Amino acid sequence: MEQLEELFRIVDMVQSGESVLVKYHPSYAPEFLVLLLMEYGRKRDVPIVIDDNFDSLHVIQKHLRFWGIEEDFNDALVVKSGGRINVGNVIASVEFSSEPLVYIKKYEETMKNALAEINDSINIVLGLERLFAFINSPREYYLFITELQKMLGNTKRKAAYLMNTEVASTLEFNPLPELEYIASTVVEITPTPVSAKVTFLKTPVRELLGREYEVSLEVMLDAFHGKGP
Repeated sequence: MEQLEELFRIVDMVQSGESVLVKYHPSYAPEFLVLLLMEYGRKRDVPIVIDDNFDSLHVIQKHLRFWGIEEDFNDALVVKSGGRINVGNVIASVEFSSEPLVYIKKYEETMKNALAEINDSINIVLGLERLFAFINSPREYYLFITELQKMLGNTKRKAAYLMNTEVASTLEFNPLPELEYIASTVVEITPTPVSAKVTFLKTPVRELLGREYEVSLEVMLDAFHGKGP
């Protein structure tokens, strides 16, 4: 639990209003990161808001079950976009449109209404790269980026955008370069067979800049009562 508390302390250092880009390679990194942030919210009494794009949260839940970890996400406030499988406390749904500009307007209105009374939240954004797959022109791309940029500095939340680097890099309009520019903090998670290395590539916190933390799979499984490989 000592390593888990150290990770909580790192989340404490992220300032309200920050947009944190979490780049990860194919692994179980997003599953355990979401678990970690869920536990952080419970321990610190901070609301957890999850943007669930295209049933990404359902996939995470099923993957965790293979590790023997049952998580119902019922204490997370979930805003769905696309997909059909509800997981967690779904408080709103954004009607998906393949027209990015139409979708952005619907998303803004839905989030504003659903979260009007929520403050100091952790906002976990899942499956964002899937939304970028529908972008067909530079104009749509930059309008979408601009809308994400507007969220920077929103002191009602700390946002974590989880992005699969391999998927993002195959898209016609790769969002990573612009997201790396917009984000106040950029974290890269690199998997090893028995751990994950977490590197802070960009952050306004001098203590964290350039730091690398290695988190063992055993520690995470012990913390969340999962089974070993």
